Amino acid sequence: MAVQSVDEWQSHPWLVLRIRSHHENVAEQSLHQKEINVYLPRHRVVRRSRQRRTALVVPLFPGYAFVQPRPDQFDTIRCVRGSCGFVLRGGKPAPMPQKQLEALRLLAGSGVELVVNPTFTAGQRVEMISGPFKGVQGELIRIKSQDRLVINADLVGSCVTVEVDSAEIAIL
Repeated sequence: MAVQSVDEWQSHPWLVLRIRSHHENVAEQSLHQKEINVYLPRHRVVRRSRQRRTALVVPLFPGYAFVQPRPDQFDTIRCVRGSCGFVLRGGKPAPMPQKQLEALRLLAGSGVELVVNPTFTAGQRVEMISGPFKGVQGELIRIKSQDRLVINADLVGSCVTVEVDSAEIAIL
């Protein structure tokens, strides 16, 4: 087999690999051993238990890693410990755009506190399930904090923006 140049290798798309829960580090090591380019973004979190605070570095997206395999390495990925296969779109591995990956590297490397909330994303239709706005539907505008959401609700033919607790809404 011919050795590929760095430019040829970097021209391969980045793909999203699903990984068993809590096996991200093992899968990353195995991918490195098999000489597959891998990126596992991490961030620092502070966990509190009783009277102690512990700073941990954990995966930013638990259960996922970004890989850049050469065409001859696709079968090898099936044998990686903890690998559950690629995220697919239309029956084929979904590519991760290079610009998004670079932005992700910048965010993860910034040292700024990052919060990933896979439950809510801006633009989702939601309905208030409790509180004074119970039954009102609207669009999630932004996530202000882990517990507070800003929602644009259609009331009386006008849009009203309201801030609510995440426990008070359901995704439609």
